[in-house]
Amino acid sequence: MSFRYPVVIAVIMALHAHQAHAGASLLIDDAAITPAGHCQMESWVRSYSPGHELTAVPACNVAGTEFGLGISHYTRPVSSNIWSIGIKHLFREFDAEHWGVGLSVGATQDDLPTRSTSWSANMPVSLTLDAESRVVLHANLGWAKSHSAPETATGGIGLDIPMTHAWTVIAEIYGDHHGTAGQLGLRRIVTERMSLDMLIGHQESLSSSPWLTLGLNISLPR
Repeated sequence: MSFRYPVVIAVIMALHAHQAHAGASLLIDDAAITPAGHCQMESWVRSYSPGHELTAVPACNVAGTEFGLGISHYTRPVSSNIWSIGIKHLFREFDAEHWGVGLSVGATQDDLPTRSTSWSANMPVSLTLDAESRVVLHANLGWAKSHSAPETATGGIGLDIPMTHAWTVIAEIYGDHHGTAGQLGLRRIVTERMSLDMLIGHQESLSSSPWLTLGLNISLPR
C-alpha cells in the first residue's frame, strides 16, 4: 500500500464518522429526526477517485431519540467495510418551529487489520430564512477523534432552497483538520415517503477529482 492510500482511508473515515449522524448522503446535519415510532432507510452510492462507496443506514425513533446503524463498503484504495452507529436527540423540534437544535453522537469502525475506531459529536441548528419557511439554513458545530489524528473541531453550513414542490437545491460546506469539503446538488421528492439526492462534491485533501453521489431516502410505514 503506497503512502497516499492510508491518507485516503483516514479522510474517508473522518468523513464517515461525521456522516454517522448527518442526514442521508449529506455532510451537514439538520435539527430533525424520524417521526416518533417510525423508521427510515437512507442509502447512497458515491463514486470517487479511486473507487466507490455503497452505504445503507436504517434508523428508528425510539422514545423521542433516533438510533441509526449503518454499513458502508469501499472498493478502493483497499476493499473495506465500515460500520457506524449514531444517536440523535432534539431539544427543540424544527418541524414544529421556525428553528430547531439537537445533539448527536456517532462512532465508526473499519474491518481492516488495525480495527480503527473514530468518534464524533455534533450540534445541528436549523432555521428558516424567509417568511414562508421554505429556505432553510443548517449550521453544525462538533468534535471528532479518529484513530490516527488528534481531537479536532468540526463545523459547516448548508442551505436547502426549494425551486418547486418536487425539486430542492442543496448546497453545503464542511470543515475539519483535513481541510474543507463541499457538495452541491438537487433533491427530488418522488413520493410522500421517498426522495432522491443527486450531488457533486469535493474534498480538497482527498484528490483533485470530485465525487458523485446518488442517494435514496425512504420513510418506512409504522
